[in-house]
Amino acid sequence: MNISRNEEAVNILNTRKAELAEAIMQSSVKDDSIRNYTPYQKQKCLQDINYNLQYLSEALLLNSDSLWEDYIRWLKFLLLSLGLNKYGLAGHFSVMGEVLQQYVPSEAAEKIRTLTAQASDIMLSDEFFQAKALIESSPFYAEAIKYMNYLLSSQKHKALQLINELADGGISIRNIHLDILQPVQREIGNLWHANKISVAQEHYCTGLTQLAIAQLYPRLFNADSKHHSMIGTCVSGELHEIGLRMVTDIMELDGWDTHYLGANMPNEAIVNTIAELRVNLVAISVTFPLNLHKAEDLISRIRSHPDTQKAKIMVGGYPFINDPSLWQKIGADNFAADANLASKIADSMMGEIG
Repeated sequence: MNISRNEEAVNILNTRKAELAEAIMQSSVKDDSIRNYTPYQKQKCLQDINYNLQYLSEALLLNSDSLWEDYIRWLKFLLLSLGLNKYGLAGHFSVMGEVLQQYVPSEAAEKIRTLTAQASDIMLSDEFFQAKALIESSPFYAEAIKYMNYLLSSQKHKALQLINELADGGISIRNIHLDILQPVQREIGNLWHANKISVAQEHYCTGLTQLAIAQLYPRLFNADSKHHSMIGTCVSGELHEIGLRMVTDIMELDGWDTHYLGANMPNEAIVNTIAELRVNLVAISVTFPLNLHKAEDLISRIRSHPDTQKAKIMVGGYPFINDPSLWQKIGADNFAADANLASKIADSMMGEIG
C-alpha cells in the first residue's frame, strides 16, 4: 500500500477531525456572520469544515495537489451559486491553515499552509465557470437535448421510448451510451452543482437513466467471445455507479464475459467473487474522491490474496481524469477515462499477458 510522507498528519486529521473542526469554527467567530449563526447553521458549518478536512487528508495521503485544487474549484462554484461571499470563504481557509499548524508536524504544516493558501487564492480569483457536458457540435446532440428535456420535465415514458426508438433505428448502443446518456448525466450533475435543479430532481434523472441502460441490456449479447472475463465494481461507500454500468455493458458488447457487482460493495465480497469466478480483469470505479483510499485498500487486498493476485486491475472515474498519476499511486495496472477507452485498454492489458 502506498504510504504517504504525511502519514502522521493524515492520522491526526482523521482521528481528531471533530476537535479540529470545532477549533477552526471557534477561530472564525470574529466573523460576524458566523458569530450570529443559529445552532442549525453552526452544525452545517461544522459539517462543511469536516468535508474540507476530509479532502485535505485525502490530498495529503495521495500527495495530490490537483485533487485538492479541483475540490476547491468545485466547492467555490457550488457555494457562490448558493449566494455565499467569496471573501468569507477565502478567510475560512486562511483560518483553517493557521489552526492546523498547531496540531501537525512541521513538514506537514508547511504543506498544509501551501494548500490552504491555494484554496484562498482560488476563492478570491475571478475564475467562475463550469465546463459544458453537452456541446452542440457533438454527435447526436439534438437527441441528447431531447432526452434531457424529457428527464427534466418528468416525462419518464417518453424518455425511455426515445432511447428504444433510437436503438431500433440503428443507432449503436455504444453511441447511445457515450454520446447521449453519458453527457446528459454529466449535464444533469452540472445543473445540480449550479443550484438550478434540486438533489431530488438529480436523483430522479439518474434513476431514469439507469432504467434506460437496463432496457438496452438484452441487445448486448451479439459479439463473439474474446474468452476474457471481468468484474465491474464500486468500492464500499461509492454510490455513483452509472459510469461503471456503461463500462461493463460496452465491454460485454465487445465480447467480454462481464460480471457487474455495482455500487457500495464491501472488500471481502469483492475479493471472494474474484476468487470464485477467476476473472482476468477487475474494473474499479471511484467517482467520489474521498473513496480513493478505499480503492487503494481494495487493490492491496486483491494483490495479497493467493486466488486473486494475478487479476489485472483497471480503475476509472473522475479523480483519475483530474490527476492522471493517481492510478499508479493506489497500485492499479491502468486506468481509463471513459467506457470506450476502457474496453480498448482492457484488450491491450490482456495482450500483455497472453
